[in-house]
Amino acid sequence: MTFNTTVQESFGKVAEDLEIITDSSMIDRKSWSDFVRNNLHGNVFQTPQMYDVFEQTEGFTPILIAARKNGKISGVLLAVIQKEIKGVPGILANRAIIRGAPLIDNEDEEVLNQILTKFNEKIQTKALITQIRNWADTSNYKSVFLQCGYRYQDHLNILLDLEQSEEVIWKNINREKRKSINKAYREGVRVELESPHADLTATYFILQELYKRIQLPYPDIDFFKKWQRNFDVEPRFLVFAAKWEKETIAFRYVLAYKNVLYISYAGALNKYYQKCANDLINWEVMLWGKENGYTVYDFAGAGSPHVPYGVRVNKMKFGGQTCNIGRYEKINRPILFFIAKFGFYLWKKISFK
Repeated sequence: MTFNTTVQESFGKVAEDLEIITDSSMIDRKSWSDFVRNNLHGNVFQTPQMYDVFEQTEGFTPILIAARKNGKISGVLLAVIQKEIKGVPGILANRAIIRGAPLIDNEDEEVLNQILTKFNEKIQTKALITQIRNWADTSNYKSVFLQCGYRYQDHLNILLDLEQSEEVIWKNINREKRKSINKAYREGVRVELESPHADLTATYFILQELYKRIQLPYPDIDFFKKWQRNFDVEPRFLVFAAKWEKETIAFRYVLAYKNVLYISYAGALNKYYQKCANDLINWEVMLWGKENGYTVYDFAGAGSPHVPYGVRVNKMKFGGQTCNIGRYEKINRPILFFIAKFGFYLWKKISFK
């Protein structure tokens, strides 16, 4: 079979039975979706719907590398190039992030090697650094990542088992947190699941306030509107809002996929700290997850075990289990990366005076 030049650039055989594909239009969407859903480590971050969100949002550029073996999908890697700082030109503002991937059928090291090799070729001139943020244990083929130039780093996550009884989950929550939850109820705070197409203005305002306070960049509201548009059935985008009187004072942006609730963005208004809405909303989302058939509450990251991290300490008070699934990192352009780090430092100084 022969291919035209355009197709050859995005579709090539690397072995008699193995094809590497870099053009999303050449992958059947249902086959892609089924592969992620049926893979043991399949997660929301590798779905075709997530690809659509990135493709439709300014400042995000998706990269898909897929493998097909004997005519069937055998591996998927969905990455996104994120422009971290507006106004900074070209590669200096870009990093590539791969969440929960690559997904490989039967831990096939040959497929993983070919996918990573092709990805490295594509990303070299597009992003300063690549981070692979694991959502599952990859130790069985860690050597492949190392051979492809990635450096392993310890990194924690916290998972809470929602298959436990409500009584056990409540008992495992730190006493201080249980008191805070009960106080929130007494204060009249209530938690609501917003309608699928609810106005995001109030919850996004809280997100903005938080990220400005901790001096980190954050997505435009349009990004979350794309979540609303694309995550309507499976995966789902859920917005939980904690309200006091008529005001939204805390929120959770949750992605629901398969049996997992991924707590993606969270925050509360500082001026209502004493209402304890942030603690209540965790408890209420856990209960909602149990009632609706979800079995895992994923706190979405707890930092390096070698570095003190207050967020991790707070999350652990809700009774979840820590797991060191690690992550991988590769600096694609070391000199430019050093320059960009210094530029980011200056940006924070200027932007958050």
